[in-house]
Amino acid sequence: MTDMASRYARQMQLPQVGSEGQRRLGAARVLVAGCGALGTVVSESLVRAGVGVVTIVDRDLVEWSNLQRQTMFTEQDARRGVPKAEAAKARLAQLNSGTVVRAFVDDLRASNALRYAQDADLIVDCLDNFETRALLNDCAVLRRVPLIYGGAVGLEGMAAAILPHGGEVRAACGGAVAWSDERSTPCLRCLMPVLPAPGEVATCETVGVLGPVAGMVGAIEAGLAIRLLAEGAHRVPSMLVRFDFGAMRFASSSLHGARDPDCACCGRRRFEELSRDDDAREVRVLCGRNAVEIRLAGISPSEVAAAADADRVAERVAERLRSIGSVECQRHGDTRLIDLVPPDAAPVQSSSSSLGMHRLRVLIGPAGAFAVVEGTTDTERARSLVARWLGV
Repeated sequence: MTDMASRYARQMQLPQVGSEGQRRLGAARVLVAGCGALGTVVSESLVRAGVGVVTIVDRDLVEWSNLQRQTMFTEQDARRGVPKAEAAKARLAQLNSGTVVRAFVDDLRASNALRYAQDADLIVDCLDNFETRALLNDCAVLRRVPLIYGGAVGLEGMAAAILPHGGEVRAACGGAVAWSDERSTPCLRCLMPVLPAPGEVATCETVGVLGPVAGMVGAIEAGLAIRLLAEGAHRVPSMLVRFDFGAMRFASSSLHGARDPDCACCGRRRFEELSRDDDAREVRVLCGRNAVEIRLAGISPSEVAAAADADRVAERVAERLRSIGSVECQRHGDTRLIDLVPPDAAPVQSSSSSLGMHRLRVLIGPAGAFAVVEGTTDTERARSLVARWLGV
């Protein structure tokens, strides 16, 4: 028995997979957007199933509150504040050497989303905000690739496979997953023409989430992705699955025939999220964390594309910060992490900083550089601290 036949024997016994389905999985490329509770389950399942290339994009660092439900991370990851994408890549490399795992410590936005999605056969949404979900929806509709949607909060979850209009066009271009217009589903903008405003919907930060509920949603998303890649779209039901774990109720709704032909996105092919100005996204309060992220425009991706260049830039930044306070430098995969705790930091209550004070973390990698100021949600305060510490 060959290594592949032995490794995937139980999976290949399924008539939905077989040897041909396994070959298709091995040739597939999947983009996993977000590496939190859903993303850790999805990416691990895809790698264990033998998907050829898994690309993970996530900007966050591992923290203690993640460990309850984000299954690939350890206490050491939280203690060191390892970037989630790099921590996941290191863990996944131990699970399947036959899968190529690419990790990008970055924030998905209009200027880079298509670059990450350009060679994906399928996109899995493991995000926690509707703005970026709509951006992924634009990418999926524009490129005519499947989008797996999922969400979990409290004791409830939902998931669905979105097959944008135009699957036959994708098939003619050699797409890994093809479908007829008859099998097309609504895109997310069909189902949600107006995105919820911040604070309108419950989140894990406001009402919490049970770890196994997130795990169930992640498992459904991974299962849908694997089936679409191995079987093709014609055998996977067009359903939105919902469950309430508190009441132990499971339900599903058919998506067949629910597409809006006048949808601005998949009907008129207007990609509003991809057309947005990224300037408004350069500074943001991180959801559920007492921290602000600031993209450092003075360090472009081209400056740190090569490892040696990234090392030089990281050392330059570290040298400047050593005159201010205690500096620790780490390297996680392709990402350099510089950690500063200044001696004159004012004490604050910070769930993400075990030291209870303002803390600066600078991440430098192929996607460029950004600073995370922990201990405040005041963007102007964060800008002031970065200007003081880094002179930018």
